[in-house]
Amino acid sequence: MFDVGDSLRSAFARARAGLGDAQEAVARANAGKEGGRSADAAMAQTAAAAIFSEALLSAEHARFEEIKAVTK
Repeated sequence: MFDVGDSLRSAFARARAGLGDAQEAVARANAGKEGGRSADAAMAQTAAAAIFSEALLSAEHARFEEIKAVTK
């Protein structure tokens, strides 16, 4: 059987890494290790990573819905 998620596997790995990087940026900003606008930049990075992750999950969900429609 075709692995539905296989084509998105590298994108999910990239999303996971992006969320980890965003988490580190927020932690650095909260620790005060960077100047002024670092908190805003960290939150923007987090939002971008979350939007990318949500888009991937939506694509995966759409693929499963297509399979579900075919199997009915």
